Amino acid sequence: MSVATPPVDTVAPKPGDVLTHPVHGPVRIISTCTRSVRGTDREYVDMEVIGDEMRISVPSDGRDVIGLRALLEEKEITELIVQLSQPIEPPEKKASWAHRIKSLTMQLQSGRLTDRIDVIRGILGDSGGAPSSLAERNLLKQAIAPLAAEIAIAREIPRDEADQLLQETAANAVAAGADTAA
Repeated sequence: MSVATPPVDTVAPKPGDVLTHPVHGPVRIISTCTRSVRGTDREYVDMEVIGDEMRISVPSDGRDVIGLRALLEEKEITELIVQLSQPIEPPEKKASWAHRIKSLTMQLQSGRLTDRIDVIRGILGDSGGAPSSLAERNLLKQAIAPLAAEIAIAREIPRDEADQLLQETAANAVAAGADTAA
């Protein structure tokens, strides 16, 4: 699947640009600056997570800004929705709760879009569509929120509409998987 928008590396981002951070989702570039780290000057890009008051800063080496990429395009959004909509069959044997949470958390931190979709599918598949533990519900929110924010910006729709699209697509995939398993 080609849902791998290349990192931003052709032009240094400038204040006002909207890009995507692999973990936090859409960000607006606030500024660039030079900081001395262990006696070495290094360029940094400061940004604000859109829809959040959080500010983050990442090093940039020359033209590359570590981890940032362009917003998804419609074709990529469609591919992600198709991946999410595949039937989610309940697992034959579940791993322990703690192992599942740890594994899914690590997978989510990879920053890859396909891993984010796999985390959503994994949580809903293991729980039958309704996560019962607070940890699973929080992890599901962490997986969906940045993706919904990016889709909302890319499609120019309200964030709650993008969130609903992802939630409904995943719920339909769980239902389709249950029908297949029955």
